[in-house]
Amino acid sequence: MKAPRVWLCCGVVKAEMEELKRRGSIDGTLLFLDSMLHMNPARLEKTLTATLEQLSTPSADLVLVYGDCSARMLDLVRRFRVGRINCTNCAQFLVGRDRYRQLMNEEAFLILPEWAARWEHIMKNELGLNQRVARDLMGENRRILVYLDTGLTPVPEQELAGFSTYSGLPWRVEAVPLDIMRQELLEALARINPVEKAGDSP
Repeated sequence: MKAPRVWLCCGVVKAEMEELKRRGSIDGTLLFLDSMLHMNPARLEKTLTATLEQLSTPSADLVLVYGDCSARMLDLVRRFRVGRINCTNCAQFLVGRDRYRQLMNEEAFLILPEWAARWEHIMKNELGLNQRVARDLMGENRRILVYLDTGLTPVPEQELAGFSTYSGLPWRVEAVPLDIMRQELLEALARINPVEKAGDSP
């Protein structure tokens, strides 16, 4: 009997993961946690731990679709013997290591589709940054806003223009195919720690 497979994912890549499953690129169950948990790493870690405790069985294939989003992410991988994408964050997950490095050298602030609609709430309510402080902060560390367009939803031009005005940074769109993401998921699946299944020979 085929082992159950679960992809435990950040909700920021929900549309992309669902599309890859629709295409047949991955199989199994997709389980998403709210991307806003990133605003509180300790709460994220607690939620991930509780979810993995519920899902973990000797026969299950579990894959964490999370980057370095909490301090003990690697401990979770070892404890529950799960696979995990080898990425710093979800932006790197979409564009790949090399392109991510280029964008960081360009001092780009990367915007994922799911995040674009929430920028105002995050900046004002979660981070407490008014426009003046946001401009000062982002102007010191970033030069441009780059929207990562996975092609699954229309580019939110109005929201991006608003974020540009708020942050004082220009913006542009970069098309992102799902091929890199798909390959990373398959490699994560291959990294699952093998465990003895019931009835297996020693």
